[in-house]
Amino acid sequence: MYVSMTGFSRSQIQSSYGTISMELSSVNHRYQEITVRLPREFASWEPWFHQRMRKLFRRGKVQMRMEVLWAQQYRIGGINKDILLSYCNELTEIRRGLALPLTIDLERVVQYPGVLDMPRFDEEKEAQSLEAVFEELLAAAAASWQKMRETEGAHLCEEVLGHVDDLEKITFEIEKRWLPTRDAAFEALKARVCETLEKAGGALEDSRYMQEIVLLTDKWDVSEELARLKSHIAKFRETGDSDESTGRKLDFLVQEMNREVNTLDSKIADAEIRWLAVDAKACLERIREQIQNLE
Repeated sequence: MYVSMTGFSRSQIQSSYGTISMELSSVNHRYQEITVRLPREFASWEPWFHQRMRKLFRRGKVQMRMEVLWAQQYRIGGINKDILLSYCNELTEIRRGLALPLTIDLERVVQYPGVLDMPRFDEEKEAQSLEAVFEELLAAAAASWQKMRETEGAHLCEEVLGHVDDLEKITFEIEKRWLPTRDAAFEALKARVCETLEKAGGALEDSRYMQEIVLLTDKWDVSEELARLKSHIAKFRETGDSDESTGRKLDFLVQEMNREVNTLDSKIADAEIRWLAVDAKACLERIREQIQNLE
């Protein structure tokens, strides 16, 4: 299955806490990386989100961001009078010691740490209620995000398989051109060996120089490379048709195909075939560029 690592979704849910919105966005990454950004009231839930998001994908860099438009009862925190009076007394003593006016701006003091008691969700009942809300919200966001990644993956699949078709055509063209070239080269090599022996005035048994020719031709025989290349192409298609995400496997197969093409290119001296090998490398590079986006 072709699943892109790039995706985005935004979902929201209405709850007793207010309107909670969640964004999921992802980009390419070699490994699995998760970033969670939560309102400070929900900061303790970060490990919970990490645990569940790890199950959603295999690799990529994913960021989850949550925003809350609080319901009326949660917008205004209660004022902790003891802390407020403590701040005021301290400020009064300081201002008196500095011979400053004793007037204190209460609106500013209210913003000091600890004065305003914001909603807390530490109780077990609240935690269970929040977990149900977060489960529903994350499931909706993940479903939309996954759908976008699969849609993008389908586009990548179409483009990649087009390049694979081109590579297969080039492979068959190389094989078609190489078979007669191989036979002609074999005969030419045999003739050169015989001519050299005649000029040298030496005699060599037919079986002996045939053995030497076989050793030489083995160095430029590419039948095995062509067979493996065709096998890798078939495996590439088969792997892409599986039900699981296959980005890593496809990347490995491209490396193997590139190795076969490089070996083939180094063995063959025929100019036309070597140009075909260059075209094959270009196809593989285009395939590699696309599958780097796959999970």
